Amino acid sequence: MADRRLEQLQVELQRIPGVRSARVVGDELPTEIHIIASPERTAKQLVRDVQSLATAGFEMPIDHRIVSVVQLREVTSEAPTEQRPRPLPAAEGRPEGRPILERVVQADKGDQGWVKVALQWPDGTVTEGVGESGMSRNARARGAAAALLHALRPALDARGARLDVEHVSCQLVGAAETVMVRATYYHSGASAPLVGIALVHDDAAGAAVRALLHAFNRRLHGT
Repeated sequence: MADRRLEQLQVELQRIPGVRSARVVGDELPTEIHIIASPERTAKQLVRDVQSLATAGFEMPIDHRIVSVVQLREVTSEAPTEQRPRPLPAAEGRPEGRPILERVVQADKGDQGWVKVALQWPDGTVTEGVGESGMSRNARARGAAAALLHALRPALDARGARLDVEHVSCQLVGAAETVMVRATYYHSGASAPLVGIALVHDDAAGAAVRALLHAFNRRLHGT
């Protein structure tokens, strides 16, 4: 009977707005509750809903410390109103060696989080990088730029090159929110400054990646 109550609680937890999946661990009472949710609501709000549901619906008082919430955010690489184009082979319009942005994924837990960036290269290879993030827009932008650097590392190492990000900031240009990234590209004993800027369509993380990637690609192909 106790196991069945925990199973029912697990099912009901998934009906909380914003919850994508839930797992309850325990015997007679929950000892761990794991929630995966979208970022629509704060982790604190979700924990309160879990406590209220368990107490009111199942007479199970829940300590907030046993509830773990991970919030996942999928960030598209284009504006929400645009249809993402099919990746083109190099011969159809992508310069040889130039990567395209495959995806940007974010996960938040409390006041910490991470950003993962995936790049697709003309030969079909996909490289990924992860950067630590935070709750502020500037922190997400910096984490995304760091993740992109890790994803670019194989190509940079193959060229004997290095890319250092020096400044990432969110700023308004007129009424539009943008992310500006300043970096330096080192190759063959020489250095060149890179500056990229992108509009924030969905989140600062996606804009930071687009800004830095566009600046890198311009330098890579001398355009």
